[in-house]
Amino acid sequence: MKNLTPVINVDKDKCCNCHRCIAVCPVKLCNNGSGDYVSINHELCIGCGVCIEACTHEARTGIDDTDLFFDALKNKENIVAIVAPAVAVNFKNKDLELNGWLKSIGVKAVFDVSFGAELTTKTYVEQMKKENPMLMISQPCPALVTFIETYKPELIKYLAKGDSPMAHTVELIRNFYPEYKNCKIAAISPCFAKRREFDENGRGDFNVTMKNLDKYFRENNIDLSKFPKTEYDNPPAERAVLYSTPGGLMRTAERFVPGISQQTRKIEGAPEVFEYLANLANQVTDGKKPLFKLIDCLNCGKGCNRGAGTTNQHLSLDELESLVENRAQERKLRWNTLNSFGKKFAIKKLNKKIDEYWKEGLYERKYTDRSEVLRAKIKTPNHQELQEILKQMEKYSTKDMYDCGACGYHSCEQMAVAIFNGLNKPENCHHYVLKRAKDNHASELKKAITRITEESVEMLNQTKKDVASLVNITGTMANNVNTSSSEIEDMISKIKSITNIIENNYQIVTDLENATQSGRTSLAQVSSLVSDIENESDQLVEMSEMVGQISEQTNMLAMNAAIEAAHAGEVGAGFSVVSDEIRKLAEDSGEEARQINNVLKRIKQMIDDAYTTSGVAQKEFENVVTLASRMKEHELTVKSSMTEQTETNGRLLESLAQMRDETKSVETAAGNLSSNTETVIKSISNIGKAT
Repeated sequence: MKNLTPVINVDKDKCCNCHRCIAVCPVKLCNNGSGDYVSINHELCIGCGVCIEACTHEARTGIDDTDLFFDALKNKENIVAIVAPAVAVNFKNKDLELNGWLKSIGVKAVFDVSFGAELTTKTYVEQMKKENPMLMISQPCPALVTFIETYKPELIKYLAKGDSPMAHTVELIRNFYPEYKNCKIAAISPCFAKRREFDENGRGDFNVTMKNLDKYFRENNIDLSKFPKTEYDNPPAERAVLYSTPGGLMRTAERFVPGISQQTRKIEGAPEVFEYLANLANQVTDGKKPLFKLIDCLNCGKGCNRGAGTTNQHLSLDELESLVENRAQERKLRWNTLNSFGKKFAIKKLNKKIDEYWKEGLYERKYTDRSEVLRAKIKTPNHQELQEILKQMEKYSTKDMYDCGACGYHSCEQMAVAIFNGLNKPENCHHYVLKRAKDNHASELKKAITRITEESVEMLNQTKKDVASLVNITGTMANNVNTSSSEIEDMISKIKSITNIIENNYQIVTDLENATQSGRTSLAQVSSLVSDIENESDQLVEMSEMVGQISEQTNMLAMNAAIEAAHAGEVGAGFSVVSDEIRKLAEDSGEEARQINNVLKRIKQMIDDAYTTSGVAQKEFENVVTLASRMKEHELTVKSSMTEQTETNGRLLESLAQMRDETKSVETAAGNLSSNTETVIKSISNIGKAT
């Protein structure tokens, strides 16, 4: 038994292991998805090529003999070509121009496989007449032949003895065209699997797919319309040109045996044709008689017109079939089988032509039971082994058996069989991935909650410490505010005393002025008054210095309050504003105190001068009058300054009162924050324990 020739290539660099190829594959287990890409076991692959079109990454391509064909021509080898009926669709009725091109490159002759299909139909009909078999399965499709040989060997004996239309055409050339008997045969085909048919039946040398031939035309800018229309070198077919379309065999057989359509099952396309053949195998194994005698079956849903080796995968069904039907009409006109009066004679003439090229036993073939390869490659797990695999896939009950097909297999059990045979892995199971993802998510979530809980408790403990520090700072600020308020009140009291003294001085100076101006007061009285002013002035200087000291203390308190507010952060923002106001008021008070002190010093000097000169009052009386007037003016200035100082200190007291209220609010908020922090820490700790 020969090994099957690979007809599908996998580019592992382009394959993304998406399993779409497995999903469309009718036999599944020829694919190996256990690695980084999906590889193929060519001994189990039937070569249908459905995975080529399904692959959206261009990782799968078909393998044919196009390059070998051109190399043979370059080497001047004698080659004839046989062209499949699907040519009408793939080259849009330019099949005759294709013949012209083939001969232009050195092909000796071109034969129409459609006439080979006429011979095939006769072979089928003759077998049915001679043997009257219970069941006959047509075999134009090499993919279905390989499927039966490998997967359903119980159907091998029901495969038609007659070979495919291409094989009939090859034998036609070998036996009836001696001039081409020793030429190599190049099949212009719609199917990559034809290579395997040639290997098995020994008929045919090159499988040149229409897909790769069209690619060659495009790459070399070859326009078929520029080549002459050249007729085929064999007789034309009639309705057998329909063979590339589902039901083409049945419609051709109807000409040989009217009414045979009633005994024929027409079926094509995956998965329907494979399901049908599988059920048919069970049916005949159980001894049940099939409903239909002839099975007209094709692998591709649109027939050979849309095989894996064709160019028109996206052509609409109506356009596709119209090209084939139009060709069939043209052939019927040529044979005159549409003429109701001459139809009988025309068919007789056609049958005579077919008989000229038909010989009993010439076109038959043998089949190979390849099921041994399947049994050697694929093992069926027992119940226990299957359950172990399902557990690896995280499937423990019927509810876990999704049968979703996401893995590419028909069922979870089929996927398990693939895993058991090393053809896949649990990681490609949708349920497995979701289960592991959920478990990992739950684990990571628990870790995250634990970490967040620990970090939250740590942060809240630090907040608790910060709150305690804030409470201490707030208490200190409150004490400082109370102290500042007490000292400011004392300063205001002293300023009021200064104001009273100034008012007394002002009155004395006024009396002095009156006395000097009126001349009624004696010089002795003047000296007495000057002596009193001197005594009072000494007290003024002392109190003025005390006001300056209080202003400096207030400024220090304001600075301390600003520092404490900075330590408190956002909570001390209100304190910062108040401390700035206190500092400004302290600076204003200090400035006023300095001005008062300067004025008082000048007044003191004047009084000292007045007292000194009182002994010579008579000589300096005019100076006394002048000095007294100036003293009065300065006293007014001092009085005004002290009044402003009193107002300033009043505002200072209001600011301190506001600061005291803010401090009380902060103390209350800090207490509440501390209490709430304790509660939050307990709650988060409970959450951490719960997770």
